[in-house]
Amino acid sequence: MHSIRSAPHRTASPGQGGNSSRLGLVWKLGIWIIALATLAACLPTSSPPVVKIGLIAPFEGPSRPLGYSVLYAVKLRLSQWNAAAASPRVELVALNDDSDPALAAALAAQLAVDPDIVLVLGPPQGHTARAAWPALAAAHLPTLSLVPQPDALPPSLAPFAGRESDVQQALQAVGITAPLAYSAPGDGPVVWMGDPYTLAQSLQEQPQQVVAAGSVALEDAFVAWAGDAADHLPWAMAVPTPWPPSWADAYQQLAGVAPTPMAALAYAATDEALRLLPAAPDRPRMAAALSQIAAPPVQVFQRAGAECCIPYEARHD
Repeated sequence: MHSIRSAPHRTASPGQGGNSSRLGLVWKLGIWIIALATLAACLPTSSPPVVKIGLIAPFEGPSRPLGYSVLYAVKLRLSQWNAAAASPRVELVALNDDSDPALAAALAAQLAVDPDIVLVLGPPQGHTARAAWPALAAAHLPTLSLVPQPDALPPSLAPFAGRESDVQQALQAVGITAPLAYSAPGDGPVVWMGDPYTLAQSLQEQPQQVVAAGSVALEDAFVAWAGDAADHLPWAMAVPTPWPPSWADAYQQLAGVAPTPMAALAYAATDEALRLLPAAPDRPRMAAALSQIAAPPVQVFQRAGAECCIPYEARHD
């Protein structure tokens, strides 16, 4: 900090006392202004704290539309939070997993290195999420899952999309009973929770092997590959209800398309994370606070042509 020195005292000559007094006052005021400015420069500046939220999703390749539906939803909620001058300020770190399980696992480990990242969202695909979960759990990095997860995962991985048992119960309520599958379907019928290409291939070649699906049935890539075979496929996922009209309008203005159920889930997950953030601005407190979050209900729909989300009713053949 710079030192402030006083000017040497001068005696006013006869006839100049008034001017000298005014000049002296101006001089002293100038000294005080300089002193205050110097003191302010030496004091630490106060700015809102900044934390980061990580996102893992496919932003390239056939599953790119899915990744961007999630990205736009997360960006929308964060922009609303920051525009309201809420504290802490939140930045987004979004990484492309290219729908590749090995890359998703590597990205999870990469996010864990940044201490400012207090929470991760995603991945939004079953096969990549299952690959990323071990790395996220090992780093004790709080995560809001966007696909159903097993009961056995640690509490730092919160099942915002519900648990696998929730999916099975919802399907059983409409008369569909089959195990969940993430690898190539075997001899018996399964509920497909993995990648979109395998689902499309199975429906075309051996449709009896897949009786229902998870949120993978939402993907544009699946519909493009499956064609007519996608029609009438039951699928289940956790969907926030009701959707606020103002949110849907804001999303469409940002993304240029209407929101999907996965976009709604990602927006709701981000909203829940922000609700916890002021009291849990670091990883340990966020991990402990995740138990306060309740997953939206799992609902069952079916596809019909371009329409993805027709409520599925119980059938009695």
